[in-house]
Amino acid sequence: MRSSIKLSEKGKKFFTSLLILVMVIFLAICNTPKKDYKHEILEGDNYSLKIDYPDIKNKLIAKEAISFIDDRKKEFINSIKDLEKKESKYDFSVTYNLSSYNNIDVLHLLIFSYTGGAHYIREDKSYYYNNQTGKELTLNDLLASDDSLSKLSNLAYYYVMEYSHNNSLNLSEEMVREGTEAKLDNFLHFTFIQEGLEILFPPYHVAAWAYGEIKIIIPYNELREVIKEEYIIPHGNNNEETINPKVRSLDEFQGKKLIAFTFDDGPALKSTNKLLDNLDKYNARVTFFVLGSRVNQYKDTLKKAYLQGNQIGSHTYSHLNLLKLNDYDIIREIKNTNKVIKDIIGVEPTLLRPPYGNINKEIKSLADMYTILWDIDTEDWKLKDKNKIAENIVKYAHDGAIVLLHDLYDTSIEGALLAMEQLIKEDYAFVTIEEMIKLKNINLDKEKSYFSIK
Repeated sequence: MRSSIKLSEKGKKFFTSLLILVMVIFLAICNTPKKDYKHEILEGDNYSLKIDYPDIKNKLIAKEAISFIDDRKKEFINSIKDLEKKESKYDFSVTYNLSSYNNIDVLHLLIFSYTGGAHYIREDKSYYYNNQTGKELTLNDLLASDDSLSKLSNLAYYYVMEYSHNNSLNLSEEMVREGTEAKLDNFLHFTFIQEGLEILFPPYHVAAWAYGEIKIIIPYNELREVIKEEYIIPHGNNNEETINPKVRSLDEFQGKKLIAFTFDDGPALKSTNKLLDNLDKYNARVTFFVLGSRVNQYKDTLKKAYLQGNQIGSHTYSHLNLLKLNDYDIIREIKNTNKVIKDIIGVEPTLLRPPYGNINKEIKSLADMYTILWDIDTEDWKLKDKNKIAENIVKYAHDGAIVLLHDLYDTSIEGALLAMEQLIKEDYAFVTIEEMIKLKNINLDKEKSYFSIK
């Protein structure tokens, strides 16, 4: 049985009106402009606004970035709504940059706003995330160890000051040191690029507004103990010569008394080569603490010493008293020496002997090397008598001793060889610092100074 519903005329009119209202609302919704989260341009009575919203696949990061931008936009509009209209409109703009390297994506927002005054206000905001897992990252996630931030701070300080010197900017050292202090907030904007870790410091961070942003690049080979290995990009020239020094078995030295002969201020041509040509007679290897300023002049001698199995350490570049230098010059003395040594033998030294033995806690932190001093001072530079030099060595010799000599003088070489000739009869073995610490099974500490190895 069928039933039918008949509407009265009044009902028909009501239904028709309702249908029309629904259609009007639907059309209004369809025609309402949607917010474009790619680009937004607004022109108000007293302001202009242009926003490029980040177009990225990572929805979480995109949401965070859009929320951040919109908050800044609201702050801008609220700050200028009651301001008088000027000839030049108030202005707000947002741009962004995307970079990707070694599974890390970086989104960098750059916000400029003008609400009066001498210049725009700039704000930088950076986001980091793993493009494989989508996980958001911070600098803390990338650091290799607890003291990595301190090492990054010293590197950043050096490269900002280097940037200042190279560009004749005369930046305030105090401002640079404060802006590169070991705080995570000082390193909010960085990018991994082919050459290394690029760090951006916005205006007012390490330099006055007039200097603009400061960008530095720290090479990857200096970041081995700073950034986790998986984030370090392989660096180097595949055409570089591979230098493989002789590595001798240390088994024969077990149970022997060990002594390390060390030579400062070289290399030299005649005297250093005379030493090298005679070391095999005593089954000896030694440690050279070289001056960076002499390395290129005697590069063949340095390479010969290294290939023979001797150890190469740093005695700084110019033999200046490090206690009298500022932080930048201390780092430059050390870094320049390490660079010229690496250019010749392929590796940077890990051992530092400061000129005159002068060092303190701050210098050790800046150097980030192992400090090797001595406990047998031959005074060879003053005596210049091979017999007296040999006598000083033999008289004070003991297991674990470190002997100070200078390979600039023939008498120092002759005195060292005379001492070896006598000490080998007393069951001594002549080893490098590296060999000694391996044989004694100890780990060096960069915060300590070593007068001997016990």
